[in-house]
Amino acid sequence: MRAVVCVPGGTELAELPDPVPAPDGVVVAVDACGLCGSDVHMVEHGRAVPGHVLGHEFAGRIAERGRDAGRWRIGQPVAVNPLGGCGTCRSCRHQLPFRCQALPNLGLTAPGAYAEYVAVPQAQLVALPDEVEPELGAHAEPLAVALRAVRLGRPEPGAPAVVYGVGSIGLNVILALRLAGAGTVVAVGRSAGRRAAAEALGADVVLDSRVTSLARYAAEHGLAFGSGYECSAAAGALAETVAVLAPGGVGVQVALNSEPESLDARGLVGRGLTVVGSCAFDADDYQQAVAHLLAGRVDGAALVSERVSLAEVPETLVRLRRPGDLVRVLVRP
Repeated sequence: MRAVVCVPGGTELAELPDPVPAPDGVVVAVDACGLCGSDVHMVEHGRAVPGHVLGHEFAGRIAERGRDAGRWRIGQPVAVNPLGGCGTCRSCRHQLPFRCQALPNLGLTAPGAYAEYVAVPQAQLVALPDEVEPELGAHAEPLAVALRAVRLGRPEPGAPAVVYGVGSIGLNVILALRLAGAGTVVAVGRSAGRRAAAEALGADVVLDSRVTSLARYAAEHGLAFGSGYECSAAAGALAETVAVLAPGGVGVQVALNSEPESLDARGLVGRGLTVVGSCAFDADDYQQAVAHLLAGRVDGAALVSERVSLAEVPETLVRLRRPGDLVRVLVRP
């Protein structure tokens, strides 16, 4: 099969042996896979293992099945939860399956979906209706990330919320806040194209952080946010987000910062704030994301800027280092 593999300094298209299903697994023919920012940064900063195949936001159709995976049909459309988990270890009991050591995480610790085919444990499959285009399932992973972040943020119905950073995850957080019944949603970003996307997806106010500071806007409009979601990884963004929280508010760090952040502990104590890290999701979040997409409560396709071929992935991963107006790019093998 064709696949994009990591090499020193970047990625390249290569020919690899077709995967073989485990006895209790299947092989999925990839229909679509999102090019995730975490993959972009992993390649950019040389943290990817040479020979590894990235890609964890994907869906497709069953191409082959193991002897113990008989309930799945050849040709059946499926969304794929990339995160395995034993369900019993401490990490799984705390809804952190990405920390589980028992099962592989596709695209992370096992071969992923920047490829024509992927071997998948059947426990990580979510069936899609036959009439649904499998690409819909590729939108579930980033939405599941957002659903978990908003769940941890505990937004009260009608309460204002702030989303700092309007890349793919920040935009999905806006969608998740709307599903949760949040009040005024203020989004903060730099890219004009992504700010326009934030407004189209339901943000009430969209600020350019280079022009208007979040603190100044909140003070001028008498806003204190019940929850805030830092999705940018920009230096100082978490401190800015926490500074505008109402007493008892919750700040959720979603982005993976490259540098340590500093917070004013007196403010945390004096206003009774909670700051929590949110990484990935659990199986329930993923199932809920698929359900929202199937019900049409969320339009994942609205975030897609481009669809590219496998051959275009190496160059696109480089372009996404400085994304400009690009929001989300899918590879269609």
